[in-house]
Amino acid sequence: MTASASGKTSRSEFYIIARLDLDDSAVDVYSKIFEAPGSGRHAGEWSRSWSLPVRPGTAADLERLDRLLAGAGYRRSSGWRKRITASGAVRYFADATASSYAGIRTR
Repeated sequence: MTASASGKTSRSEFYIIARLDLDDSAVDVYSKIFEAPGSGRHAGEWSRSWSLPVRPGTAADLERLDRLLAGAGYRRSSGWRKRITASGAVRYFADATASSYAGIRTR
């Protein structure tokens, strides 16, 4: 848990979705902020904070995406779960934590 500027305690949880599509490999980071009661903020739905793209034309695999996450201050806290979306796309899902809440990019 971390303290916000207003003195309220908050924590953030991250959910990541990886795509290994040809010329469009990336990890999308979703977050959900929980604020102390009475802060005026709500624990709403997950919202995409940002994407970590792999340079176009560069081969990517889950190991490379783990390194990409680590470089941005995130660490997977669960194993990758493979799923096929309704459109037939293959995606990999996992939970993540941030090594330094103050240092992560959220937009």
